[in-house]
Amino acid sequence: MDLLQRMVEFYSPSGQETALAHFLRDDLKKMGFEATLDTVGNLHARIGEGSKNIFLVGHMDTVPGHIPVRVENGKLYGRGSVDAKGCLANFIENAKHFKDSRELAITVIGCVGEEADSHGAKFLLTQNHRPDFVVIGEPSGWDAITLGYKGSVRIAYELKRSMTHRGHEARTAAEEAFHFFSALKTKFSSEKTDFNSVDVNLTSINTQSDGLTESVMMTLDVRTPLGFDFTEFKQFLSSRCEAAQVMLGPETPAFRSEKNNPLVRALLKGIRSHQGQPKFKVKTGTSDMNLLGPAWRVPIVAYGPGDSSLDHTPNEHLDLMEYEKAQQILRLALQELAQAL
Repeated sequence: MDLLQRMVEFYSPSGQETALAHFLRDDLKKMGFEATLDTVGNLHARIGEGSKNIFLVGHMDTVPGHIPVRVENGKLYGRGSVDAKGCLANFIENAKHFKDSRELAITVIGCVGEEADSHGAKFLLTQNHRPDFVVIGEPSGWDAITLGYKGSVRIAYELKRSMTHRGHEARTAAEEAFHFFSALKTKFSSEKTDFNSVDVNLTSINTQSDGLTESVMMTLDVRTPLGFDFTEFKQFLSSRCEAAQVMLGPETPAFRSEKNNPLVRALLKGIRSHQGQPKFKVKTGTSDMNLLGPAWRVPIVAYGPGDSSLDHTPNEHLDLMEYEKAQQILRLALQELAQAL
């Protein structure tokens, strides 16, 4: 827990991971890892001499927001305790026990920018990495395995034009923006939010006027399911934007992994060894798994301690008993992989 608390004490929102990265690199070298930082700031720490390459990929960054770091009633409070420094610390604490392994070579990666544009994970894809199994460090709960995440795309809408008389029938700029949002939501959104739905969310809207012109800026976050037709989506946007400028961010497709493989079986065994009833989850958010899974094409899951409903909240905290249990489960799973391969 000492390592975890020290990690959480580093305030590391996206773009400010350097101090934490340097701390981890130096600390992991003392533990026996070969630890380096790559060009974009990702942490790479390798240990073990085996022929099978296990990648444990977490992230060092968090969303913004200071939360005083403290331990109360067996819970560690602090930004990133759940999302996802608890998961990354879990990886490190487990991997260090495989220093002399002749079966596994474990690489712990702490990515930068996961909460922003995932540029850390994108950089990994430009390198010649060839893992055999991958675990993504995101909170699943100690007794659950995450198999997939929805896709996403962000929309920036901007309209600026001359003022019209309020008695005129024309819509205001703000009304035009809301009309665009409503049309998009009506066309694509489902009433029920789940892994198979399209979710169109209004994240911000700002209006301005100087008496001669009026303007509106709006951002939307769209969560997409497997097989989502981005081409049709963009055609619809073009037909509805009228005089507005509509800009799309990078498209991140949804991803879901298979569960019939040695990695999943090893984690299932670990969960059952602690009297857990294993669950499989698919998440309505996105993670670096959306990028790495399709590119690497090897068994991949997300696993880690924590209640993901606390992600990004002012009450973010990690139950330390769950953290210890997740450590034991992952260690057993890694041992199982070493014996099975």
